[in-house]
Amino acid sequence: MPYLNIVTNQPVNDEAALLKAASNTVAQASGKPESYVMIAVESKTAMSFAGSTEPTAILDYRSLGLPADRKAFSDALCSMIEQQLGVAGSRIYISMTDAERQNWGWDHSTF
Repeated sequence: MPYLNIVTNQPVNDEAALLKAASNTVAQASGKPESYVMIAVESKTAMSFAGSTEPTAILDYRSLGLPADRKAFSDALCSMIEQQLGVAGSRIYISMTDAERQNWGWDHSTF
């Protein structure tokens, strides 16, 4: 149920490592089982932030329920992106959406 889409203007040299790091980070920081975590990555996307095309990223996180400590969650995601892609936290936006169970489909049904 936790889904994280990472969109960045940076190239991703090791997609497998990024996917693994992101999945582990989301599971640990959200307290949700990693068996439900889905990660998507869109790299080398034309992007600007604050009028600059310097390294940047936007993260779209959706889940059934959001972490109680969203600042710690944001810190964990920013730290992971800084380590994996070299994008400074000041150039990362994170959108967090709490989805309603009946609006989240899985395995031919909903949660």
